[in-house]
Amino acid sequence: MVDQTPPRIIQLDESVINRIAAGEIIIHPANALKELLENAIDAKSTMIDVLVKDGGLKLLQITDNGSGIDREDLGLLCERFATSKLSTFEDLSSIATYGFRGEALASISHIARLSVVTKTKDSSVAYKAYYSNGKLADSNFKISAGEASPKPIAGKNGTTITVEDLFYNAPARLKATKSKNDEFIKILDVIGRYAVHSEVGISCKKFGDSHQALITRPNLTLKERIRIVFGSSVANEIIDFKMEISEEARDLGLYDCFGAITTSNYVNKKKIQPVLFINGRLVQCDPLKRSIMSIYAYFLPKGNQPFVYVSLQINPQNVDVNVHPTKKEVRFLNEDEIIDIVSAKVHSLLSKIDTSRTFKTQSVLTREKRSTTGVSIGAETLAIEDIEKAPLKKYRQENKLVRTDAKQFKLHSFMNKNTSNNDTTDSNERVDVQLSSIVQLRQELVNSNHKGLTEIFNGSTYVGIIDEMRRLCSFQFGVKLFICDYAATLNEFYYQLALSEFCNYGEFIISESISVREILQNLYTSDCSPSVDLEDVVERIFAMKDMYEEYFKIKFDQDNNLISLPMILKNIEPVVHKLPYFFYRLGANINYEDERECLQGIMKEIALLYIPEPIANEPGSTDEEKALNDAKRDVLDQELENRVFPSLQQKFIATSDLLEDVMEIADLPGLYKVFERC
Repeated sequence: MVDQTPPRIIQLDESVINRIAAGEIIIHPANALKELLENAIDAKSTMIDVLVKDGGLKLLQITDNGSGIDREDLGLLCERFATSKLSTFEDLSSIATYGFRGEALASISHIARLSVVTKTKDSSVAYKAYYSNGKLADSNFKISAGEASPKPIAGKNGTTITVEDLFYNAPARLKATKSKNDEFIKILDVIGRYAVHSEVGISCKKFGDSHQALITRPNLTLKERIRIVFGSSVANEIIDFKMEISEEARDLGLYDCFGAITTSNYVNKKKIQPVLFINGRLVQCDPLKRSIMSIYAYFLPKGNQPFVYVSLQINPQNVDVNVHPTKKEVRFLNEDEIIDIVSAKVHSLLSKIDTSRTFKTQSVLTREKRSTTGVSIGAETLAIEDIEKAPLKKYRQENKLVRTDAKQFKLHSFMNKNTSNNDTTDSNERVDVQLSSIVQLRQELVNSNHKGLTEIFNGSTYVGIIDEMRRLCSFQFGVKLFICDYAATLNEFYYQLALSEFCNYGEFIISESISVREILQNLYTSDCSPSVDLEDVVERIFAMKDMYEEYFKIKFDQDNNLISLPMILKNIEPVVHKLPYFFYRLGANINYEDERECLQGIMKEIALLYIPEPIANEPGSTDEEKALNDAKRDVLDQELENRVFPSLQQKFIATSDLLEDVMEIADLPGLYKVFERC
C-alpha cells in the first residue's frame, strides 16, 4: 500500500535558503554588474573601470575611486541584510541610494568566488578580503575554524571587487546562460545606460583586449554621452529637455523630469529599449514606456523606432523600491497622472519640430540631364539636384587614425592622493605683480614661443619612461611618437611655473626646521671644495631673507633655521638631496645688485631644485637597491603621467631651445608601410 502519511514540514538549511535567494537576485552576469556598479556610484566615485572575461562568467571586476570600505566593516560586507544605507523600515520611504537591502554582495558570494581590495582616504594601507557563502574566507576561499581577517596590502583609494567563476556551484544556471558574447552585450547595455544617466566616467573592456569596448569621461554633456554609447546617428537627432514642474505636478509628487528623445527625422528599424530612470534608479516602467511609444506612433513612419531617455525625480515617500528582487521595477503613487504629464511633454516637443520632415529618396536618372524638379512635402522641398550633390561615403584611413585622446585620463589619475601635511597652499588673495622685471620676463617668454613645439606638448599623451638614467621619456601626439629629455623640458617648465606664480607660491613646510649651515656643511665636507667661504654664503642669504620670504616663500625662523620652501606644482616635492647645492648657488652665484638678474636667477635655481634626479641600477647593486630604484621609477612615472604632463598640456610654452631635446621616433603611416598593420 502507498503510505498516506503526509510529509513533515522541515526548515531548509541556511545555505539552501541563501542560494535560492541568490538565484532570484543574480540571474545573469549583467545583474551582478548592475549591483556592483550601483555600489560604486553610491560610494561617490568619479571613475569606474569594468573588466570582463567570458561574458562575466569567468571574471567580472569593478574598480572605482570612491570612498572605500572601513576595515571594521569588511566582516559584515557579504552578510545578508547588512547595509550602511538604512537602519529602519521607515527609511525605505526616503531611500536615496541605489542599494538598501544588503543582499547584492551576499548573493554574489554564495554563487561565485568574491574578493575585495579597498582603501579609505583615512587609511594608510589598503585591505584585501576573500568571501565565500557570505563569510570571510582565506585566499583559497575556504572558511576555516579560525576567523579569517582582511590582509593589509598596497593600494589606492577606492574599491576593487573581483567576481570569479560565477554560478560555479549552480551548474543548471550556468548551462542556461546564453553565449559569452550575448552576456557581454547585456553587460555593455547596462553600463551604457548608467553612462548616459550619470556624470561618472565609466569604462568597460574585455579581458585580453587592447582597447576599451566603451569609455566615457566624467562630466561630459548629455549629448556627448549619448553619442559615445548609442552613436552619432542618435545624438545628431536628439532633443534634450527639462520640464518646468507646475504646482499641480509637485502636489502629485513629481519634483523633476528631464531627458532626451529623438526627433521624427530619426530613421531606425532596430528597437532600442527606452532608458528610464526613477529617482536615479534604472527601471522598467511599462506604463510609461507604452504611453511614450503610442505618441511616437503618430509621428514616425511605420516600423521606425525612437530613442528615449527619461529621468524622473519623484517624492521618495511615494515610491516603493522594494517590489522586485533585482530592483528593476518600482511602484509610485499617482502613477497615471504623472505619466500623463510626462507624455504631454513628449507630445509637445515632437509637435513643435514636426513642421518639416526629412525623407530619404532614391532617384533613377537617365543619361539625359534632367532639370531641377521638386516634390513639396510640408514646408520642405526635395530637389534631384540636391541628391546628385550628395557626398560620397568616406572611409576612415586606419594608418592615419589617432587612437589616443590627450584629454582622456586613466582611472588612477582620478584616485585621491593623500596630500602630505607638509604641502599647503596660500588661501590669501592672489598678488598682482607689477614689478617691471617680472613683466619683462613674462613678455620675453611669450615672444619666445615656438608654436609648433608648443602645440605638440599641448596635445601630448604621455607614454612612459624610456631611460631613467638619461632622463628620457616618450609621448604621443596625433599619429606620431616622440622622445624627449624630460630633465631639460621640466627645467624650462618649472622655471615658467615659478615665473607665472611669482609671489603666489604654495608652501612646502619643513616638518623639523634645519639650520642652513648644517645643510651647506655637507657640501663643504665633501670633495667639492666650494670656492666661496661657508660664512660668506650664509651671510648673503640671510641678508636677503625678507625678500626670500615675501617673493619666494623661502622662510626662516628666529634662529635662522629653514622652515619652508616654495611649492610650484601641487603634489610635486623638491629633491631634498639638492638642497646644499641650491643654497650654495643662492649665496654664491646670484647677482643681488640687479633686480632682473637676481629674480630670474633665483627662479631658475628653484626649477633645478624640482627636477627629478637620474635613477641608476649600477652593476653590482643588491636586490634591495634594485627594488628601491624600481619603486622610485614607478613613483616618477606616475608623477609624469598624472601631474606633470596634464599641467604641460595646459600651461607650457615651448621655446626653440627645446628643439634639440625633443625628437620624433615613429609615426603611424610609416609603421603601416613596414608592418601593413599596427
